[in-house]
Amino acid sequence: MKEYKCKAIIYKGPEDVYGPCGCGMDMATLPVLLPSTWLLEENPCEVEEHDFGKGFDFRRISGMSCNQVFEHEQDGTNFLANFSCCRECAERAVKLGYAVWTEKEYPMTLR
Repeated sequence: MKEYKCKAIIYKGPEDVYGPCGCGMDMATLPVLLPSTWLLEENPCEVEEHDFGKGFDFRRISGMSCNQVFEHEQDGTNFLANFSCCRECAERAVKLGYAVWTEKEYPMTLR
């Protein structure tokens, strides 16, 4: 298994329907924080292959064209919020090592 410097954080709740998952097979129900380095530099190749976090998340859309991607600092790492995935993609991402589950609550400032 490959070791990733920055990993996505997957929250076990609040589970909701955020839109279609990037895999195209299911609805995204789990909120995710993506490391900002993934989007500023280059996504890990597995992330690209699986379209992890690339679904249409309705929280990123406000009005006609406003992009609601929030930056969030956690444990000294910058993340981007308002991304999501389905449970199957979350389990695969954790198994492959580019994401981790967290027991913490989704940050109130991002809701």
